[in-house]
Amino acid sequence: MTFPPLPIVICYDRAQAYAAIAAAAALGRPIRIETPGEMAAALRPAWLRGFLECCTADGVAPSGPVAFHCGDAPGLVLAGLSIGLQAMRFEPGPDANPHAAEALAAIAATQGCDLAIGPPPNPAWRFPPPSGRPDARTLTTIARRWLSGLPTAEEFD
Repeated sequence: MTFPPLPIVICYDRAQAYAAIAAAAALGRPIRIETPGEMAAALRPAWLRGFLECCTADGVAPSGPVAFHCGDAPGLVLAGLSIGLQAMRFEPGPDANPHAAEALAAIAATQGCDLAIGPPPNPAWRFPPPSGRPDARTLTTIARRWLSGLPTAEEFD
């Protein structure tokens, strides 16, 4: 059986990520959560580690990897590896050293880190940047609607 790639949900904050996790759980569907690449320098890898600690403390269990998107900054990949992140994305810019991604991937592999290279493939969906106080039920409904429209493993064959 061939499985479709994990759907990627790009989340700006904990409320959005928890909503995506709840929607995926309700549908029995694993997902990959990623931070937005444009927020890499502001969030830094330690934010994701803190988020994962909050998940543990709150009893929230993601159904798939939760990845820090490092944007085009190889230093953020190295910082993420240094604190033990298990999933990240690196999207090298047009002027990047062509060997940088290969070198980072090799280092990540030795640490058991799932380092995705390049932009998120389809299916990927991004929550809009948050404004005001988010309503958890609304966020979960939005994520569930998107996830329920994707093909399942059985439909993918």
